Amino acid sequence: MVVQITRVADIVTPRPRTDLQTESWRMLREEWTADAAAVTECETWVRDRARVRPEMVALLQRFLRGAIGLEQFRSTFDRRTRTDWDTFALKGASGAMFLNALVKHTEHRVVLARQLRAAFRGPGSVDVAAGQLADLVGAVAPPALPLDGIDQGEGSAARSPVAPTNAVFFTTMCWHLQAPDQWPAFQPSSRHVLHDEEELFTATGDPVHDYLLFRESFLSLAAVLSLTTWQLEHLCWWQSRRLHEKDEPLFGFEEAPSHSRRRRHSVGNPLYRSNRDSSPSRPDGRCARNDRLVRETPPPYVPFTEPPTLDHTHVQWLLAKVGRQLGCRVWIAANDQRRRWGGEQLGSLSVPALPSLGLSPDSQRIVSLIDVVWLTGVNQVVAAFEVEHTTSIYSGLLRMADLATLSPNLSFPLYVVAPASRLPRVRRELMRPAFRALALDRRCRFFSSEALLKALPSLARWATGPDAIEKLAEMVTID
Repeated sequence: MVVQITRVADIVTPRPRTDLQTESWRMLREEWTADAAAVTECETWVRDRARVRPEMVALLQRFLRGAIGLEQFRSTFDRRTRTDWDTFALKGASGAMFLNALVKHTEHRVVLARQLRAAFRGPGSVDVAAGQLADLVGAVAPPALPLDGIDQGEGSAARSPVAPTNAVFFTTMCWHLQAPDQWPAFQPSSRHVLHDEEELFTATGDPVHDYLLFRESFLSLAAVLSLTTWQLEHLCWWQSRRLHEKDEPLFGFEEAPSHSRRRRHSVGNPLYRSNRDSSPSRPDGRCARNDRLVRETPPPYVPFTEPPTLDHTHVQWLLAKVGRQLGCRVWIAANDQRRRWGGEQLGSLSVPALPSLGLSPDSQRIVSLIDVVWLTGVNQVVAAFEVEHTTSIYSGLLRMADLATLSPNLSFPLYVVAPASRLPRVRRELMRPAFRALALDRRCRFFSSEALLKALPSLARWATGPDAIEKLAEMVTID
């Protein structure tokens, strides 16, 4: 594999974070700090990491100085990460197992030791970091076969099964041990939650590029939230567990802090429970049923390549079809009418123009921008739907808030349709003072796109009018 590094400035410049995105993360931090169990868990986790980190750094420094050889470093690391050093979750495919495989498949251990020492030494700058990662990936994960039959030379790992993504994860974890506040851990839960919550990070599949971009976003967020890297890492893990422990997987396996490990070994599940033991784990990390230690390890790096089950256009198409089936005329936002789903243009399901609703020009314009509107009679709105399958839940809520401000006497129901895992996001956004002042939490209803898809056969059988959609919805009230 050939890794090409362009200008580092281009690599490490994420999209600027907006004030609304920052405020959403601040509210998430407040939910986390209000969870007493999470705070206790984080404190224990941080304390255990602080205790073992000096020992891990000491071993790493001895290897970097040449005081011990590669085999002693490998064997000690493998043994200790299985027991008291497991708090950093480094015993799995991207940790000790990676190092074991790398050493096992190399024919030139002296050369490999030199390459690893060059890579594992903490970099002094982002430019140096990019070069170290690229050099190691090029050394340990070249093309599977020599080009044109030419030998790759001494130290070649052409026969090695090592993945470049594992090399990046392990190397950056070595940096993290040496300087936790400069090089954050590239854990799956952190990547997932930074993506899910406001899309502050989206992987491209190039692990060198992605780590540097992730680092910039993670450190910037930690600073604005006044959290250490370990605290933000735990917040991300807590949110990932909260959102996905009941969901089917989207992104791959997941690591977990050693004090509350739960397992699910079904392929692709981000938080998993042991097939052999479905009992919940105790706070000390031991299994409640047989008191054996439950330990998890981090997975190989998994980029965000799987599309969601339903996307924005698909949900608009479903809502339009259901509305027409229930006897309504349908309006689809003008800027979406050229989109297609299943070979059908959305505009073909929409009335050609939104009829006059007897509203002010500003209110009429806002309604025309709502994703899907159901109409009956001459100009009566019976339901309006905002589909939130993209980054910002608050974009549709802002439109509804504007409409509620301009036309406070409107009586038709407003719905937010989003993936089921986003209901906590909807609740959190509705806690914004501006929304609460408008009682938007009492005016908006929510149902998931998954529930809509599941309910289609039933709607076809028994539904007789547009009020049937209310059976799918729940009031998104704030306690």
